[in-house]
Amino acid sequence: TMSSSTEPTPMTKVLIFGGKTGWIGGLMGELVNKEEGMECFLAESRIENRADVEAELDKIKPSHVLMSAGITGRPNIDWCEDHKPETIRVNVIGTLNV
Repeated sequence: TMSSSTEPTPMTKVLIFGGKTGWIGGLMGELVNKEEGMECFLAESRIENRADVEAELDKIKPSHVLMSAGITGRPNIDWCEDHKPETIRVNVIGTLNV
């Protein structure tokens, strides 16, 4: 026989980096929020700041992390070519921090 548990199933915590202001991250947040049993958190920290990223991960303790943060260049990709240090700091170092 199977015994029924009275303990609630823990929520799946999903932390999204790039969801507060990013188009793709925002869409991911909407999808996660539609799922029963999932709790979505939009990261507050800047991904290039490792200490802040670690503090946020320690605080929320997510079971899943989605990463959509990054610089794509505005108004176009030429911006990234002209601002290589900033682009590398966010797109490479920031991703490694997460």
